[in-house]
Amino acid sequence: MGKKSFALLVVLFSPYAHAHPGEHHGTILDGITHLLSEPDHLAMALVALVAGVAGVKIYRRRAASRIQITRR
Repeated sequence: MGKKSFALLVVLFSPYAHAHPGEHHGTILDGITHLLSEPDHLAMALVALVAGVAGVKIYRRRAASRIQITRR
């Protein structure tokens, strides 16, 4: 019964969870402009980019070390 109650609360109160105040209606261009003009969105995009680049570097190093181990 607890899971159903929690699910009901999530459904009832989810419309009140907004990231930003105000309406966000518009075209796809408005959405892209919003994402590229807000400092918090740009900061999170930078964090994601740095994490992605670091992940690729780590993956390539591990793949290269595996290739060297198998060649020996």
